[in-house]
Amino acid sequence: LEETNPDGWDKDTNPHAGESINDAIIYELQMRDLSADKSSGIKNVGKFLEMTETGTKTKDGISTGIDHIKELGVTHVHLLPIYDFGSVDEGNDQSNLYNWGYDPVNYNVPEGSYSTDPHNGDVRVKEAKQMIKSMHDNGLSVVMDVVYNHTYNLNSPLQKTVPYYYYREWEDGTISNGSDCGNETASEREMFRRFMVHSVCYWAKEYHIDGFRFDLMALHDTETMNAIRTALNRMPRGEEILVYGEPWKAAASAMQEGYFPSDKQNIGKLMDGISMFCDDTRDSIKGSVFIAAEGGYVNGKERLSAGILSATDGWLDGKGAYEPRNASQLIPYVSAHDNYTLWDKLKLSDPKRKEDAEPDFDKMDERTLSMNRLAAGIVMTCKGMPFFQAGEEFARTKHGEGNSFKSSWQLNKIDWTRALEQEELVDYYRGLLALRRKFQAYGTCEPDCKKTFFRENQIAGYELEYPNGRAVCVFYNPWEKEALQKLPEGNWKLLCDGKRCAEDGAEMKESMMLPAKSMVLLARE
Repeated sequence: LEETNPDGWDKDTNPHAGESINDAIIYELQMRDLSADKSSGIKNVGKFLEMTETGTKTKDGISTGIDHIKELGVTHVHLLPIYDFGSVDEGNDQSNLYNWGYDPVNYNVPEGSYSTDPHNGDVRVKEAKQMIKSMHDNGLSVVMDVVYNHTYNLNSPLQKTVPYYYYREWEDGTISNGSDCGNETASEREMFRRFMVHSVCYWAKEYHIDGFRFDLMALHDTETMNAIRTALNRMPRGEEILVYGEPWKAAASAMQEGYFPSDKQNIGKLMDGISMFCDDTRDSIKGSVFIAAEGGYVNGKERLSAGILSATDGWLDGKGAYEPRNASQLIPYVSAHDNYTLWDKLKLSDPKRKEDAEPDFDKMDERTLSMNRLAAGIVMTCKGMPFFQAGEEFARTKHGEGNSFKSSWQLNKIDWTRALEQEELVDYYRGLLALRRKFQAYGTCEPDCKKTFFRENQIAGYELEYPNGRAVCVFYNPWEKEALQKLPEGNWKLLCDGKRCAEDGAEMKESMMLPAKSMVLLARE
């Protein structure tokens, strides 16, 4: 394997080594989506090597690919499955084939369709490493999406090794299907647990992976997840490797009695350093992912303002379905590859849309843009590790398709022309991320910071006072109209007005008008 190491591999490190996991900002990406649009200017379309191409731009001069991600200011790029998966025939023409890759065949080998030569094992391994090194060189840590909860089918190496040992069964002999993919592995069985631990550590050691996202993590027992965290912690700087996952399953599971699923009810049984997506935060902000027309706080749902404040504090008040020990156990987010993009959800749930009218997903109306900005503003001012889907920063649409795992690449591609059309929205996201990094106490549970919450007439917010006398103040206005808001005592500088983030904002004192559907952030030096 040393022969597959790119130049400088022995000196390659996590660019965010030494930082707290609370400082992570995660950007979720499917490999082919990044480069499939011709306007991207990327030559290695849908390949590991696309991440080694710097200086790519649209014909209008907009940065694309790895440069765009770097300029945005995220810390970690979460890559949808890059291990060997079964839904794409890697040995033949893949030009019209598309799949997210949640169908594992060989857990410990990079996917061949992402290499320039799938018939040569050395090539896929080396190119995967080249991609990771390039991302590290550009200041981006790499998170790998892992799917140990099921296999592509039952005709797997695991089944051939010891039939029915690696899979859960019901008492009548039928295969448990908590994954909703035809089978479900048994993490509580010693040899599969051991396999999972060794597999994760192998990717971390051999490929320098900086984090792991566990698909349907609730299908894995808490002992197994803790064993993985413990093994990573024993590696050099292993405690800095992210571990997080989905705290749910797709259907009923036959997990052995006496073991506990890694879901939100059992968050207290998981070690520090194991985080989970927070659907309470997601649904409070934008409405249920299962009911397209249901809106959330950004749509003006009055009853949700209290939940928004709980979300900003990482649900440490015990008012949600989670009881975390600290906010770093939760990941605030409003969009991921699953379900509707944020833009599509906002279009579908707009209360002003007629019920039988088809949304115009391509129309860039200011009302939907303001809801988008407010949603992102809430996420980026929550405790925990914020996460968002690639393209959210320029109103990515899949035209109402909520499950595009095997839809066309044309539907799934990132349309870089939208990045040009929505330069202001991209700048807003870039500014939000910069402000979050400036005020790190958003992401940490600083014991010396005093936090005061505000909630009146459904306008919510908080003031965070630092021991040195500095403070930040955040307000969320979900209403269709501007609102007069009294400010805490002191001289404040406006750093985000809901549409623009900058450090040269106007001076404010006593009160200010909050723009309609906005997140406003002020600082007191």
